[in-house]
Amino acid sequence: MIFRLTQKVSNKLRIPCEELAQSSASILEWYCNLVVAQRRQFFLFTQAATLFSFWASAAGYSRGEFSPMFRRRATDALRDYAFSDDDVAKLIDDGPDVFARSVDRGVVGSMADYAKMFRHAVDHEGGLERLGPRSMNNIANECPMSRIGMESPARYLRQVLRAGGPHNARPLGGPPGRVND
Repeated sequence: MIFRLTQKVSNKLRIPCEELAQSSASILEWYCNLVVAQRRQFFLFTQAATLFSFWASAAGYSRGEFSPMFRRRATDALRDYAFSDDDVAKLIDDGPDVFARSVDRGVVGSMADYAKMFRHAVDHEGGLERLGPRSMNNIANECPMSRIGMESPARYLRQVLRAGGPHNARPLGGPPGRVND
């Protein structure tokens, strides 16, 4: 699994990032940013090819706990959107994990948009305690995004899994150098 970390996440967890060249997004590539809302820190995880995202509290996690926490939270979020165990297995592997710098400005820009929408929703709803995990994740996953053809990330992820891979990524189970047509 490839974790593309922003500088904020790398610093918080004290994880040095490898230099991996940008290539076609892998279905096993996830971006992570650190977002603050009402003085609380959250990790925003975003799947690189589909922009499917979920939020997780960032309080108290260290490098050793990061990967297991991601796998638990990602599995929970995917199941919450009714993805099958087979689908989950295609998106989350058992490692080894590689930590690299975030390089795709389109993904990072989408994550910045999600963070703004999240802060607005928190203010609009009257606080974090009024937003459950599904409501928090819906902020990103039900929003049409131009990067994926004005499709919502949750719907686009379903299409990608049915088709065997996104138009902008290596095919599921395919060699690293090949890009879908």
